[in-house]
Amino acid sequence: MPAPSRSLPALAALAVLLLSAAAPAAAQSSGAAPKAGHVIIIGVDGMSPDGVLKADTPTLDEMMAGGSWSLHARGVLPTTSGANWASILTGAGPEQHGVTSNDWQVSEFNFPTSVTGSGGFFPSIFQVITDQHPEWEVGSIYDWDGFGNLYDHRFVDYDAHGEGEDATTDLAVDYIKAKRPAFLFVHLDLVDHAGHAYGHGTPKYYASVAKADRLIARIRQAVAEAGIADDTAILVTSDHGGVGKGHGGESLAELEIPWIAYGKSIQRGQALDLPINTFDTPATAARLLGVKIPYAWLGRPVAPAIAGETAPDQAYRASSFYASPVIEPAGEGNDPAGGLFVGGPAQMTLRNPNKVGEIRYTLDNTIPTAQSALYAGPVEIARNTIVRATLFVDGQPASVPAIAYFRVLDAATAEARGLTYSVYLLPEGPVRLPDFGPLQPVATGRTYEPSLTGLTLPRGDSVAVVFEGRIDVPKDGFYSFSLASDDGSKLYIDGKTVVDNDGDHGVITARGSTYLQRGRRALRVEWFNNGGGAWLGAYFEGPGIPRQFIDPNLLSPR
Repeated sequence: MPAPSRSLPALAALAVLLLSAAAPAAAQSSGAAPKAGHVIIIGVDGMSPDGVLKADTPTLDEMMAGGSWSLHARGVLPTTSGANWASILTGAGPEQHGVTSNDWQVSEFNFPTSVTGSGGFFPSIFQVITDQHPEWEVGSIYDWDGFGNLYDHRFVDYDAHGEGEDATTDLAVDYIKAKRPAFLFVHLDLVDHAGHAYGHGTPKYYASVAKADRLIARIRQAVAEAGIADDTAILVTSDHGGVGKGHGGESLAELEIPWIAYGKSIQRGQALDLPINTFDTPATAARLLGVKIPYAWLGRPVAPAIAGETAPDQAYRASSFYASPVIEPAGEGNDPAGGLFVGGPAQMTLRNPNKVGEIRYTLDNTIPTAQSALYAGPVEIARNTIVRATLFVDGQPASVPAIAYFRVLDAATAEARGLTYSVYLLPEGPVRLPDFGPLQPVATGRTYEPSLTGLTLPRGDSVAVVFEGRIDVPKDGFYSFSLASDDGSKLYIDGKTVVDNDGDHGVITARGSTYLQRGRRALRVEWFNNGGGAWLGAYFEGPGIPRQFIDPNLLSPR
């Protein structure tokens, strides 16, 4: 007996039911409804939160007041331009997109991308937008030529490299007014250049941030003149901060970046107290444009910055929303707070840069708790001490702990302490430590610890220093040594290499361990600088000794 046929009304109802069940998947595949018709990302290379706070930035101030912002967003490690601009273009970190240095080339990668976008590149925001909306106008205008190595240019309608920040801004202004792009990325390099040439936190650095602010104002004016201001969201951010004249290390000053959203569908007056990473920026841009975010991206839209979005349930708050206490004497550049004091004790003071909270501190290297000492006035430091201080708000820790290393050298033994040092001039552009055997020093002297502090070098670039002496090992056991340096360095004990931190790089730390018997051991530290930032810090730890700068009371010349 044949099966009974379905009536036409029943079939129609079944079709409606099937279509309804498929609707969520279809909506997901096509992306959410757009929040803005145009999105512009302005990336200012090397612009730190400190620069935004201290420079004359009326445009950014207005955007923060009328938009959403954080001065505690983070880039990725390593804190190089290539790795971070790649992350802001691809919505993922270096372990996914493969860019780990400024020298990266698509045909010369260390390891392949985790997914295939096109031509060996990880899928960039340019490709994601163009794949989904080939009819949209998409542009990329950049000041640093290395930026152009990070993406497949076939997915960009207008691709231009400006010669300097003014020419780059001119290109952006003309392009916006002529084409009114759906998406545009503008890269400006002037602040990073000032950081390398003059140093972060210098007047000329802040002047470069002020000029970047004026250039951003020109771009905003072009958006208004193009008649799209009411339908445009602008995101302003950076790739890294810096310390001294360099970056590439692992300090918070290098890792933290500003993140500012302004314009169409952006929440007004919203200080963002949640973790934001640089690879969240393209995800936020995609969400504003209604573009589906690929699964390969790790970034997520910064929901509290977007009107109508559901803010995430945050069980854990951003650790650096409040500024850490300032321990004085404060550090300068890469030098941490504290310092070396010869012949007498140090006076430590603590300062709260926030308008709320109280400071609690420890003198034994432990993390402060609600039961730790409450700061009430200056503290005398009479011996080697590691200080940690934390801001507490409503009885809870509310900041990243600050740390200081105080080294106090006894006056009675100071004359017998220290190391000899020799300064060498190297051929231009060294990338590794030289063979010092055939070289003749151009200067020699005595210093209390293997550090550049207090040394007068004949020049800042293509120079090397060798420190030599002896270290008194207080007891038998395993000892770990660390060198943090920009550029390369090595540490030897009794002629044996214990730490190898060689190479041309920003401030990074390398470690090594060895078993030492009690007694006096030969110590040698080598350091060189190619150019840009320069720093050296030598640390040790051992039985009963927490990690700290090598104790100058244990050092003596050969």
